[in-house]
Amino acid sequence: MSRTLQTQLGVHLLETITLGMYSDPHHCVREYIQNAFDSVRTARRQGLLGPDDGHIDVIVDQRTSTLRIRDNGTGLDPEEAVVNLVDIGYSRKASTSDGASINAGFRGIGRMAGMSYCRRLTFETTNGTGRGCVVAFDAHAINRLTRPGQEPTTIVDAIRQNCTSDEHEFRSTERFLQVSLEQIDNPVLLDVDKLASYLEQTAPVRQDPTKWKFQSKIRSFSQRAGHPESLDTVSVRICDSEGRVVREVYRPFKDLFEVRDKTRKSLRRVNVADVVALPRQGEYHGWWGWLAEHPRYGALDVPFGGLRIRMHNIAVGGHSLLQPFWPSRHLALWCFGEIYIVDPTLVPNAQRDNFEPSEALSRIHEQVREELRQIERDIRKESRKRNNSVRDIREKADRVTKKTRRRLDDGLTSKNEKTQLIEELDKVSARIKDAIPQRNRTDEERSSLRRTLREVDHLKEEVGNVRRTDADASMSHLNRQARRAVRTVLSIVKQELNDDKRFAAIEKRVIAELRPGNRDH
Repeated sequence: MSRTLQTQLGVHLLETITLGMYSDPHHCVREYIQNAFDSVRTARRQGLLGPDDGHIDVIVDQRTSTLRIRDNGTGLDPEEAVVNLVDIGYSRKASTSDGASINAGFRGIGRMAGMSYCRRLTFETTNGTGRGCVVAFDAHAINRLTRPGQEPTTIVDAIRQNCTSDEHEFRSTERFLQVSLEQIDNPVLLDVDKLASYLEQTAPVRQDPTKWKFQSKIRSFSQRAGHPESLDTVSVRICDSEGRVVREVYRPFKDLFEVRDKTRKSLRRVNVADVVALPRQGEYHGWWGWLAEHPRYGALDVPFGGLRIRMHNIAVGGHSLLQPFWPSRHLALWCFGEIYIVDPTLVPNAQRDNFEPSEALSRIHEQVREELRQIERDIRKESRKRNNSVRDIREKADRVTKKTRRRLDDGLTSKNEKTQLIEELDKVSARIKDAIPQRNRTDEERSSLRRTLREVDHLKEEVGNVRRTDADASMSHLNRQARRAVRTVLSIVKQELNDDKRFAAIEKRVIAELRPGNRDH
């Protein structure tokens, strides 16, 4: 005889789908931003907002330790609000393939993300019909039920006993949904700077046109790939408790920025020359992307370093997500860019730090892996070229310094040779000085060039300190008029000959002939 089985879901599962899935407090803000973004895009499709209209306000109230996320999307009527906001794990947003392709959220659990970080979680909404609703959860009481030593209870009972809903009238026709995390116990959620830094890397916000000039070109890449909607954005504003905007959130990209070297003692400037489309061959299979072109000579310690993945223009994981696919992992932060997943069959996991395994994901991994191999080949080619440049400079300096030391050991023939050696050392010194500050130099290369420059300058000082040459010794027995005549003749010969090597040989022979006792003069 068969028996109907009854399953009860214990309240401890709430802890799993809240604190267990959103261990970083900022992740719960991302979930509310994601839901608000879906609502704004729905309002655009329904003609309630213009193509670029819509905003999400993140309101920080330090005095009451409250964080509010408010959007002007479609809003909900009271009946929808009770069903959509109280039911857990229930969502119609991805019930069809079209829904999956246009909505970022779909699991129906993100609305509970803030439960573990506040004492009271409330939702207020209206869809412009003049009727509104407030759904409130006693988060503190619900969380207490998950503590050891409490009487067992189910999720249904926990919510039924600690959730209220209240309908009320609105005189205006505005549409909105506002989530409020009241009496927050983690101060990081109320830190405006940290909140802005997280959102600029994660949220679907615009670029700052004063700092990043390549957005129109990147948009052309998305159009070429057939997915301009993957760059949809929404205005996200951080406001004070009175609703005044204190900061507009923009993506963090800059076409000119500074990074610290490995010792973290000095800064070097990075100038982005262009962006290129990914994949390089233009064959799009569920993804497209872009890569910044700039001198690559070390890891970029900036918030946007590395290749990042986004879906529905919301971040999935960080730069470390693709690190295992690089042939040499340490090069993963030597560049920056983005990859946009547009295959609706790919599903971000519940933590949104990776994707659920699938054949489509494996295919994309292989394509991206090949792109990373090519990027690494380019980086190594640039490095070899840069190293060869430094080697050429040092080899030239080594040849000139060895020649100069030999002449010093043998004794300088004349003041003309002394001047010539100093001119050669000056040229080498000037070339090194030009090479040191170049943007594509590593700190090791700069240190090496500075050591070489010190050697050259020290040698030039030695040559300059030489007071008596072979010519001076050879002509010491001549009177002043004779010495002047010899120098004048040699000067004319040098000008007419226009060959330093031949002239040096002639000068050396003349000086040898003039030595006292060599001949009668």
